[in-house]
Amino acid sequence: MYSSAEEIFQALEEFRAYRSSVNHTVLEKLIPVIENTQPPRPSDGETKDYQRLRREFLENLLQSGHLDIDKPSELLERWGDFKHTVDGTKVEADEALRITTREVFFSAVEAGLKEKSPEHARESITVPPELRLLAEQVDAIWGPGLAEWTCEFHGTFFSLQDPDLVDNPEIQADVPWEPSFIDFETSEEFETAIGFQIGAGLGLESWAISSRNQDDSGQPWAWRYMINRFEYGLRIFDTIPDALSYFASVDEPGMDCWYNIKGSVYEHLRCSI
Repeated sequence: MYSSAEEIFQALEEFRAYRSSVNHTVLEKLIPVIENTQPPRPSDGETKDYQRLRREFLENLLQSGHLDIDKPSELLERWGDFKHTVDGTKVEADEALRITTREVFFSAVEAGLKEKSPEHARESITVPPELRLLAEQVDAIWGPGLAEWTCEFHGTFFSLQDPDLVDNPEIQADVPWEPSFIDFETSEEFETAIGFQIGAGLGLESWAISSRNQDDSGQPWAWRYMINRFEYGLRIFDTIPDALSYFASVDEPGMDCWYNIKGSVYEHLRCSI
């Protein structure tokens, strides 16, 4: 269902603030381990740039690409300089590429919707305008935890950086699973006319779905947002802000997920060149 630009922007900022705070707390504990784990004794004649390897380990942890830092702890010292690395979102630096990517994606999705929608919706159906508003602000929204390490699942609520979603988006326009399905956590049934996938990951899919409550067939069709966690059930949300509020902390991994971080750092220092 529709949300205003102000509601979308506020929900996104609240998501970012929460994820940044939680990730800062986690990294305050992990970065000292990354910096202080001692490498194995090098082989005769072997030299390694261990400072670079420690930085690379952090980059892999965050799936960030190159970080302009000399040592991992500099990330904490300059936290505000890396906000889209640590706040659960991604924004491409090339604005022209961003515009092209989202226009190509949404045009292809809309073509798929008009081709596959039921006849009653075919002429009027369009990509939800609130999703376009979200895409103007962000290119990907990651689930709880750091990008690389989580206990239960990881993935995106929304992504224009996933080639499986953006290369052939018209193929993704379809009814998810069945014409109707049960929201296992609220026991509400929805009739779904059409949908398209907007996010994916390990144990996770996110969809925008044109739906209505099956108990009220006189209700107009509206866009809702589904987060499917497979064996853990699925949730359907009336608005993007509602979905983001849930997605920010669902299955938040605890520090016990990091029990072997020291061993992982040691192996990275031992095996990497």
